[in-house]
Order: sequence, then structure tokens, then C-alpha cells
Amino acid sequence: MPHPPPLPMSNISEELFRTLIMDPAAFVLPKPTFRPLELRTECPQAGKLLAIDCEFVSYAPPEKMVHEDGTELEIRGAELGLGRVSVVRGDAPHEGVCCMDDYVRTVEPVYDYLTRFSGLKPGDLDPGVSKHYLTTLKRVYLKLRYMADAGCKFIGHGLKKDFRMANIVIPPEQVIDTVEIFHFKRQRLLSLKYLASYLLGRDIQQQTHDSIEDAAVTLAVYKKYLELEARGNFQETLLEMYRYGKNHGWEVANGGPIV
Repeated sequence: MPHPPPLPMSNISEELFRTLIMDPAAFVLPKPTFRPLELRTECPQAGKLLAIDCEFVSYAPPEKMVHEDGTELEIRGAELGLGRVSVVRGDAPHEGVCCMDDYVRTVEPVYDYLTRFSGLKPGDLDPGVSKHYLTTLKRVYLKLRYMADAGCKFIGHGLKKDFRMANIVIPPEQVIDTVEIFHFKRQRLLSLKYLASYLLGRDIQQQTHDSIEDAAVTLAVYKKYLELEARGNFQETLLEMYRYGKNHGWEVANGGPIV
């Protein structure tokens, strides 16, 4: 079998990437949430696994049209922007440890932080009061672009929207999306919350979302998929997951399935 062609050189130098991830502001946080990649031993390279999750805020509400009978029709969705990007290591010896947790500085007033779904709150993206590592959308893009150009594989749940909002295109062979892996054609998409509960016995997203937790859980779900494939019962398990979900309202009761 012929070897795949080498990846083209990135337009982003390793020195620039080093400067981006070693930003001094990341090392003076009162409660650090991530540990940057150590380039001597963890340099991005082909096949390196990284789990990613993004959160969004709304800059404008959806635009609606009201008909004469009083019914409403949404003619344009809410204007969303990237609020937070978290990346978690997918390989040993630091598997599951966050290496990037960027809060994206706002360039215009936020209409809705979508806290229930994003975990973001007023002030989180404000340089004057935020307690998080704030950076620009461009710097987020440059970091992701370098890792993608190096051949890293990104694991996530519903990555199309994440990458679109980050304005980045990742080669399909470098994308591992658990929303696609755990899916039967013409059936509903399974939520990360359901997968985590059924496969791992973990109850996530109880009050709100946290992108580090979601990325780490997605990684664990993917590793469970590899385990099921190795045992030869992935398709059987997936079918049973759909059966169980339909019979239990897509919730896993305490003491329910853990594969």
C-alpha cells in the first residue's frame, strides 16, 4: 500500500505557534484551566489526537416575520459568534488534559450569552473583568490552523458548526465526529449527554455546558467506540442504544446501561 503524500508546509511557522501558545497572559491566571503543549515532547504531528469543543454567544436575535393570523416565521437565525474553544490531549501520557482553553474577546456587544448551552456568563469575554484566558479570534484560528496543517486529528461531537464558526476548513480525513459515528441513517442524532450516560455512566451538562468537560467526554466516547469495534459488537451496541433510547425517552436511568 503506497504511503500517503506528505502534508504541505504550513504558512504558520513553529516559532509563531510557540509564541501563541506560550503567551505570558496564560501563566498568570488565578485558576489555570489548561496546560499548553510542550513542543519538545508534544509537537503537533500527523495522527496526533486532539479533542475539541466550542461554545457560542449570540450577537443578534433571530429575525422573525409575523403573519396576519399571528403566527411567526423565523426568516433569519440568530447571529452567533465564537465564545470559547477548548482542546484536550487525546494521547498518552497526558490523555484528557486540556492544552488550550481560549475565551474569545468580543468585538461587539453580546446580545445573549446563551449560558444554559454555552456556560458563558456576562463578563467572561470582557478584557476588563474576565478571569479567563482571553484572546482574539485570529489567534484562535492560527493555533487551530497550525495543528491542522501538522496533520493532527480532531475529535468532537457535531464539529461542522464548530469549524464553521472558527472559519477553518479541516480535511475530512482529520475529522473524527462522534455524532456521525454513533448514528443510524434516517434516525435521530444522539446527543453527547445520552452517549456519555449510556456508554460511560456519566451525567454531564446538568445545569450548563463546559467545553473542557465536553471535549474530554467526547474523547472517552471515541475510545469506547474503538473498544467496541475491537470486540466486534459496535453495531449491535448501537442498535441497542437506539432501542433503549426510544423506550426510555432518550434518558438513562440510574443504574442503567454502561457498556
